[in-house]
Amino acid sequence: MKETKGLTAEEKRFLAGLIRQVWRGCQGFVTLVMERGPGEAVYALEELVEWSAAQSERLRSRSIRFQMVGLGARGIASELLDDVVTFCNGIGDMLGNAQQSELDPDEVEDEALTMVDGFLAWTTMMAQQLGISRNLRPQTLWNER
Repeated sequence: MKETKGLTAEEKRFLAGLIRQVWRGCQGFVTLVMERGPGEAVYALEELVEWSAAQSERLRSRSIRFQMVGLGARGIASELLDDVVTFCNGIGDMLGNAQQSELDPDEVEDEALTMVDGFLAWTTMMAQQLGISRNLRPQTLWNER
């Protein structure tokens, strides 16, 4: 059933799936930060960047799966995926430069976790604005020291 205004139900499910995968990647990063430290967690960000690049490539293709996704939803997805790459590269740069930082390792870790939490809040707000938040369960990152 196609909606006349905004996104179709299929497009909402598609975008919710992308956001859900970003949340999984963020939780994987947080878990690795807590268990192994920020240096090891960079690999989770690299995986998220690779996933984002693969999804962007699939969006540009004429895949049958994406024929149900209109140009508007593809544009939104493309922007989200670009933001994922920007976010991951930014936090990766911060962690990569941690050796030269004036912050101690715990402060770098806290900064990284704050950035991930902010990115999660941004994607949640984006989901609400797109009207797809009911397709998602609220996500909370957990971390304990």
